[in-house]
Amino acid sequence: MSELLPFCKIKLQYLLEMVTDNELDDSALRVALYLALAHADHETGESRPSFETIGAAIGKHAKSVKRALNKVEAAGYMTVERGTNKGNSSRYRPTHTALKRASERRREGDKVVPLHRVNGGQSCPQSGTDLSGKGGQDRPPNREQELRKEQLRASAPDLPDERQSGGTRPELVFVPRGICFVRDWDDRLAREGITTLERSLPLSPHRHHLGFWLPARTPAPAGSAEWREQLRMLRELIRETPADAEHRHAV
Repeated sequence: MSELLPFCKIKLQYLLEMVTDNELDDSALRVALYLALAHADHETGESRPSFETIGAAIGKHAKSVKRALNKVEAAGYMTVERGTNKGNSSRYRPTHTALKRASERRREGDKVVPLHRVNGGQSCPQSGTDLSGKGGQDRPPNREQELRKEQLRASAPDLPDERQSGGTRPELVFVPRGICFVRDWDDRLAREGITTLERSLPLSPHRHHLGFWLPARTPAPAGSAEWREQLRMLRELIRETPADAEHRHAV
C-alpha cells in the first residue's frame, strides 16, 4: 500500500486539517476550500485557476487571493508555483506533509474494531440486561400506545374488512385524503352533481392516516355498470352520515 492515498479519498481529511488550524484566517481558508472543492485533480490535488478566477468565485480581489495563498503556503498546506503574465497561470498543490497527515486520518477512520475478543476486539462489559434464551422477551405495556389503539378502534367505521360486525355490504377501501385518488373521486362526483368527499363524508382514522372509506380506490369507467354500482354505494354512505358531515363543517 502506498504511503499517500489519492486526493479524492482524503479531501475531507485534508480540509479538516485546515479548518481546525486556528492560525489560518478565514480568507486563506476560503481560497483553499475553493481550490480543493472546485478545481483539484482527483489523484494529486493540483489545481491551476488564475487569481482572477478564484477571486470572481469567492468575491475577492486577485491581490487578496494572492495574499491568502501566501498564508496557506506559509502554513505548510500547499505549494504555489507562480505563473507569468503571459497566459501561464499559477499551480497550487497540497504539500507532501499535509497529504500524509490526511492519509493517516483516513486510515484511522477506516479501522473497524471487531466485537469478539478472540479477534483482537474489545470485550463487552458483563453488566447490563441479561438476554433471555427464549425467542423473545416480555416488555412492560405502553399504556399510552394502547390507549391510542383503543381510540382508533372505537372511532373506526363498522366495516367487514376490519373484521368487526360483518355485514352484507361489499368491502370498502380506505383512501387517505390529499392523494390523487381523492381528486379523481372529486372530479367524477362533480360530474354527477355531488359535492367533494371532504364535504360529503366524515374523515375516518385508519393506520395513522385520515381518509375516506370508498367503494374502490379509484372510480370505475364512467357509464359502466361498475360505476353505477359505485355511485349507488356512495350515495348510501352519504345518506348514512349527514349528521357527522354537518358537525364537521360546523367546527
